[in-house]
Amino acid sequence: MNIHDIVNRAPIPESWVEGEKIPWNDPDFSQRMLAEHLPQRHEAASRRVDLLDAQVAWIHETVLGGQPTQILDLGCGPGLYTSRLARLGHTCAGIDFSPASIAYATETAARERANSTYQLADIRQAEYGNGFGLVMLLFGEFNVFRREDARSILGKSHAALGADGHLLLEPHTLEAVRDIGSQPRHWSSQQNGLFCTEPHLVLEEAFWDARQRVATERYELI
Repeated sequence: MNIHDIVNRAPIPESWVEGEKIPWNDPDFSQRMLAEHLPQRHEAASRRVDLLDAQVAWIHETVLGGQPTQILDLGCGPGLYTSRLARLGHTCAGIDFSPASIAYATETAARERANSTYQLADIRQAEYGNGFGLVMLLFGEFNVFRREDARSILGKSHAALGADGHLLLEPHTLEAVRDIGSQPRHWSSQQNGLFCTEPHLVLEEAFWDARQRVATERYELI
């Protein structure tokens, strides 16, 4: 982009009109995002190992009663949950549309000889299968979808469950979404980053639509 594009941008974007998600499925972007998933220096992309381990233990012991089952992880990323659950005896499947994350998860499963499979697909269009003891969608990812897509995901998740199966969702609260949309505008300069490997300026803006109860985050790069 250039300065003129930013000066002439829509002052308040309509929800989802300028784009629905950051480009997780772009190969280069997904490789840069994978580099953010794996380190322990922050929790912006994935949780730190100690919290991951605690949550997996809770899922295994409290949600599933310590009994091995088939698990479907929607938006599985690099398989940080499924790899741990597979070590506890579960059969896991993951769906994500980040090619670098799916490649990493698949390589991990092969190296550990885990009973895990991964599908590169958008969970809005993907076929889920059936007979799962647990279908889960974590880390607030449920919030990013349009309402009609969220309803479709819920319907497909329900259909994928076996008898007595569990659906585990971790959405943001309304207060958290409102807080995301109420952050102040700010500029920053970076030598490289998630959106670009070259030196750049980035303008980050957030908007809160009180009528629709939707937060929008917009990134403009030069």
